[in-house]
Amino acid sequence: MVPTSSPFQSWILEENVPMVKLPVHVTYDGTSDPEDHIASYEGHMYLNPRSEATWCKYFPTTLKGVAQTWITKGVMESSITGWNDLSNKFKSKFSTANRREKTTIELMCLQQGEDEGLLDYLTRFSNESSKITSLDQGLIIFALRNDLQVEKFFDFMVMHPPQTIEEALDASDKFIRAEEWNKTKSQFQSEARKAKGQQFEGQGQRKGKAKASEPSLATEPKKEKTPFLGRYES
Repeated sequence: MVPTSSPFQSWILEENVPMVKLPVHVTYDGTSDPEDHIASYEGHMYLNPRSEATWCKYFPTTLKGVAQTWITKGVMESSITGWNDLSNKFKSKFSTANRREKTTIELMCLQQGEDEGLLDYLTRFSNESSKITSLDQGLIIFALRNDLQVEKFFDFMVMHPPQTIEEALDASDKFIRAEEWNKTKSQFQSEARKAKGQQFEGQGQRKGKAKASEPSLATEPKKEKTPFLGRYES
């Protein structure tokens, strides 16, 4: 059955297409990067026989929210001529949601916090650097060293400059293990001191109670002295 109103041209609507089961995660609501959605959709559709009509007809089933409203009401009737036309219109419509690529300057501005552990910092650095598509190895190592706090790993990076980011991350494992060990040891010692202090405090309280329960000599009643009458009564 051909719909009376559709953004697709008649040849797309009239072509019989095979059944395609799309994974539930291949959806788009207009808030994320449209390039990512197109890449995800195409990656799945490549598993099926190449057919522009198939690709066009199944694409609206991946849309929801404002994106679904766009394909049903925002596109002129019979204006889509094929898959390339549909994907270009889609990316143009939601171009404002494009993911902005990180720059090298932003990577240089990362700084390890004073209380930030080496593992947390390297995880944050790796996540940020992965958003830069083309990055020179020498530049990324310089940025990594430049953003470190002046500690043992920084000294190592200065004395033994790694050639690749992989070498730098492999070398960091030793320092991360040492840092985690020292942190665990410090916590253990702190808890031990705290427990010892509570023990002494409890002993002091028990001694205080014991002293309070002892009878006080000052509170004993004084015995009345019998008056001395002498050797003779008269």
